Amino acid sequence: MNEYDNYFLPLADRAEQEELFKKLIDACFNFYSGETRDGKVLNYRPPEVLKEIAAEDLPIDGTELREAISTLEEQVGKYSVAQFDDTYLAFPDSGNAIPAIWADIYSKFINQNLIAVSRSAPIATFIEIQLLEWLRQIIGYEYKSLRDIHSLSEVSGMVTTGGHMSNHVAIMAALNKTFPEIKKGGLSCLTVQPAVILAGAISHYSFSSALHHLGIGQDALLDARSSNDYTTNLEDVERLLTNPPEGKQPFMVVGVAGNSRTTSLDDLSGLSALCKKYNVWFHTDACHGGALLFSSEYRKLLARIEESDSVSIDPHKGLFAPYPLSFVLFKERDTLTKFTRYESEVRDGSSWDLGYITPFYGSRGFESLKLWLTIKTLGMRQIEQIIDDRQEIAHRLSKYIASSKFFTILNDMTFYRMVFLYYPEDVKQKLDVMELTVPQKVAIKRLIDQYTHAINEELYVTGSLCLDEFKLDDLGNRTKLDSSEKFVVMSVTVGNPKQSTEKINVALQKLFTLCEARVSEFEQAVNEALKDDNINEHKPGALYGPAGW
Repeated sequence: MNEYDNYFLPLADRAEQEELFKKLIDACFNFYSGETRDGKVLNYRPPEVLKEIAAEDLPIDGTELREAISTLEEQVGKYSVAQFDDTYLAFPDSGNAIPAIWADIYSKFINQNLIAVSRSAPIATFIEIQLLEWLRQIIGYEYKSLRDIHSLSEVSGMVTTGGHMSNHVAIMAALNKTFPEIKKGGLSCLTVQPAVILAGAISHYSFSSALHHLGIGQDALLDARSSNDYTTNLEDVERLLTNPPEGKQPFMVVGVAGNSRTTSLDDLSGLSALCKKYNVWFHTDACHGGALLFSSEYRKLLARIEESDSVSIDPHKGLFAPYPLSFVLFKERDTLTKFTRYESEVRDGSSWDLGYITPFYGSRGFESLKLWLTIKTLGMRQIEQIIDDRQEIAHRLSKYIASSKFFTILNDMTFYRMVFLYYPEDVKQKLDVMELTVPQKVAIKRLIDQYTHAINEELYVTGSLCLDEFKLDDLGNRTKLDSSEKFVVMSVTVGNPKQSTEKINVALQKLFTLCEARVSEFEQAVNEALKDDNINEHKPGALYGPAGW
């Protein structure tokens, strides 16, 4: 026997094999219990320290497997953030559904490659196609029994690693539908620049990135206005459709079903009507809001989403699946066929190799098993109950934050996400009735940014509470500071099905305690700023998190 044999499955000694994996499972549950994390949501260390922890010379001699488990706990788990923790309220990405975790583990053991059927992923291929049909049904698209799917050309969606890639694929599909000649001639054969219309202030950064990555050009992004409620302004979309910049031809309009900043929901019905009127592709980015499709009560917030030509959904956000898992679905079944070099095999049913029709991806794992097993195990009825309960908790949470009187809230809670900044109500009321100069407003805005960041950062680095942080325009001018600059904001999100009103209130009390301790200091800083006639020119600060990218 080679000395490295014991590093590969299966081991000859079944008892030793089980013991090793039991130790790994124990390490996993140590992370869940908080033991590995010292009871904190995160053992914060600054980037310079994390670099030192990770930095090492290339290992020449290895270690025992048992030591590898210790390495996982002490070097990885100890400094990882726990997104399922009661004090984690930054994103909805809890990733703690037991069936999804089981499927994730099992998929790694069976190691199927969804590029092909034969010798790669025999049953996995058809489970994934079945799941795509379930999602079509949930969206409201026409759907079929798997028994009635007779060729790859009927497969109308694909699995990706995240909304970033799902939106890339949607743009590619729309582009090739509108300009089929580019398959052979490339973009250089066009006499116009293809363009995408979206509200840049609320849309995900993936669209701008895609225009760059796909060679269309970032100046092909036609930026529609956002309304004060952080939704796409329909009148401005129609203005760009009827009178686009010279040389540009819109081929896609993006609707946002739950933007990554405030999770506000666009008027999908109105956007759909515009796209039909002007014959352009309508894409709905439902990476956040797609979870509402599982609720008979709340799916009305996504009215007419089934009229979208494409929809992106992220189960690793609102549907508690571990990373990564995203889908892009297409209303027209034949959409992905245009990306194959083997059209006859895709159409005649002689091949079921998904790799023929999945752009960007060749070999890929069985990530779809996570959602498939979750739906099979929980069932639609229980998932609906989770979504409905989460909505109720989120609305209670929004009232609790508002009643604290420490914040100006920039959005009305639509579902599971609220954005706010530190601006105590007593201070704000005094300033609202004053005739402030522009420099004074700038100075107050800077103080709000400073205190919002300082409070949030203290909670984060101490590992006591994790809220999101990014920059956002005050579109409704709720601060009454008339700022053209983005504010540093905190954001709270309810995503974890294990959360409760009581647990969230306990977590937020840490925020309120810290805020209350700063009120007098903040008021004094504001008074000093109002006296200062030499206010320096404002310079933009750090970018903060992905929601503000």
